[in-house]
Amino acid sequence: MSLEKVVANLVQKIENRFYGKYRGLVVENADPEKLGRLKVKVPSVLGNEVVSGWAMPCTPYGGDRDQGFLFIPEVGAGVWVEFEEGDLEFPIWVGTFWSKPDGESELPKVADEIQNSPTQKIIKTKKGHTIQLEDADGKEKITIKHKDKSFFAIDENGSVIIGNQKGSTILLNSKDKNLMLVDEHANSVIMSEESITIVTKDGKVAIELSGSMARIAAEEIVMQGKSVVLGAAGAPTELEPTIKAKTFFSTIWATHTHPTALGPSGPPIPPVAPMLAAPVVPFITSNVLVK
Repeated sequence: MSLEKVVANLVQKIENRFYGKYRGLVVENADPEKLGRLKVKVPSVLGNEVVSGWAMPCTPYGGDRDQGFLFIPEVGAGVWVEFEEGDLEFPIWVGTFWSKPDGESELPKVADEIQNSPTQKIIKTKKGHTIQLEDADGKEKITIKHKDKSFFAIDENGSVIIGNQKGSTILLNSKDKNLMLVDEHANSVIMSEESITIVTKDGKVAIELSGSMARIAAEEIVMQGKSVVLGAAGAPTELEPTIKAKTFFSTIWATHTHPTALGPSGPPIPPVAPMLAAPVVPFITSNVLVK
């Protein structure tokens, strides 16, 4: 075959093929075969009204069972389209692009007031679920945020913060080496190496446990129980019940006298020893301060 014939055949083949990337628009993304395929419009190739067949995905990772990188573009999204070996019968979508339809970039942002920088890596869904990876020096951070503002974050110090949409948070503070729980009303519990502290929403310390000391601060303290015991280990001192029923009335009964015409009814009777010892409830500290 002459060189001229070979060139002519190549030209004819190329004329019927479409190589390179073309701008497309997603028309359908519910693939019945569940292969991640899309139907697209490619105006520069197919015209404004013709819809392609199912375009196969070209993703950065996958190709084997139950693994891969799966992000299906929404209907209306801009996608880059190619054709396998240039054949219009075998379209491929190979990625997406953003535009500025209203003069503003369509790039995803963590918040409307925050502008993206090259150090921010963001995955954001149409509903607003967000994964942000921040690589700025000294500000390295990972944040996973729900559309309703609940979040999980790891900051530059390695501290972990978990919060819900109402404002309750858990802070695992690696820098200060403590743990803090804060509810939506601003009451908090702080646990550190030295102490455990409970703080009310107005900033007052309600309970503090530190070493061998326990401090309770309140206008009114109520302790309820059949027996309340305070004291050092091995030498508990039992508090009297509030009405002093155990010793007060028993002592009065055992030692009382009645006046008579001949004088008192008789000498006091020694108090009767109780048959059973009162139960002892161990207490965690020998020092209790009540304010």
